[in-house]
Amino acid sequence: MIQRMKVFFQRWSKSIVLYLAIMGPGLVTAFADNDAGGVATYSVAAAKFGYQILLTLIPITAVLAITQEIGARIAIVTGKGLADLIRERYGVFVSFVVFAIVFMVNFGVILQDLSGLKSGLQLFGFDYRIFLPLTLVVLFIFLVNSNYHNTERLFLIVMLFYLTYLFSAILVKPDWGFVFKSMFVPQGKMSFDYLYTSIAVLGTTVTAWGQFVIASSINDKKLTPTHLKYNRMDVISASIISNTFTMFMIVAVAATLWSNHVLITDAAGASLAIRPLAGDMAGVFFGAGLLAAGFLGCAIVPLSTAYAFSELFGLTGSLDHGFRKGKFFYMFFLFQVVLASIFVMQPSFSLFQITLYADFFNGMVLPLVFFFLYKFANDEELMGKYKNTKIQNIILISIAVIISFAGLLGGASHFLKF
Repeated sequence: MIQRMKVFFQRWSKSIVLYLAIMGPGLVTAFADNDAGGVATYSVAAAKFGYQILLTLIPITAVLAITQEIGARIAIVTGKGLADLIRERYGVFVSFVVFAIVFMVNFGVILQDLSGLKSGLQLFGFDYRIFLPLTLVVLFIFLVNSNYHNTERLFLIVMLFYLTYLFSAILVKPDWGFVFKSMFVPQGKMSFDYLYTSIAVLGTTVTAWGQFVIASSINDKKLTPTHLKYNRMDVISASIISNTFTMFMIVAVAATLWSNHVLITDAAGASLAIRPLAGDMAGVFFGAGLLAAGFLGCAIVPLSTAYAFSELFGLTGSLDHGFRKGKFFYMFFLFQVVLASIFVMQPSFSLFQITLYADFFNGMVLPLVFFFLYKFANDEELMGKYKNTKIQNIILISIAVIISFAGLLGGASHFLKF
């Protein structure tokens, strides 16, 4: 009996050690989706619809876990990024069109993240004209002189600041029973505007650029098919954990601003508006989370585009390579950040006011990305025994159809005003 228990614990301890060693790509990608643009979208959505928006969380978590698992499996089995595979199978022209779409969507997100970082600095009394450029310079120097392992460790440390949303949600003292009920039972009438907002929430949680990040992270971490089981655990647990913090953000806003009929246009406004309703500390915690989310987004979203662009032209794109070997990769990262900074450094600039627009279009791009996931995950030559099952295909196609239908309906009603 004692010997059996000893073997049991040895197996479990070995599994835990392996999981901790492999953990990272799924967690970093999932939390990066909760960037400053995401915080803004969740805040605006919660201020508009309150607890009703919680109904979207479980389906969105499932979509995130399923699609990220497929993308991660493709990367592990093929050893290639999504952009690499698109270029090889569909040619440079199709790759360039896909990249152009991803670049435009990503640049909007980078503008949001830099705006979030700017707003977060201002919330805590820092002069953004000094500290925003300084933060970006330090980040660039760190990325150039670091490697994937150390960069991932930095991102995981920054993610600890997301605990501030837990503290913020606790301090607003919501009815937790009602919160959990709202995740399963509709709390209001469905409307076209609700559909539009839900697609924006989906678009900031399940991102097109997330597929490029997770694939490149897996390649940088040098995972192989023997790691598939643990990587799947990483992706699924990361989706659940990151969207749990999304729930805390929504609850903090719904319990204060929505309950008191206070409308906002951005996450910084949420932080300021929460303070007189739930106390200074709740607002401070919310603002600290925004600062961390902005920093994480400013690092990961430009990296995702740099990965994709490097793969498109068959160039070296890895955090494990120094500046000399990966010059194009790092310079393209810098180009995006500098270009976005030109806009964001303007005193009156705040893209948060159109945050739902940017994330809605991100959501509408997802079916295109899912098409490539479907094609590659079912390619016998590429995937062999690791290809999609029939049920995985049905789920993936159903997700794409539902997103397209809901997006067209919600988008048409929003933009055509009917």
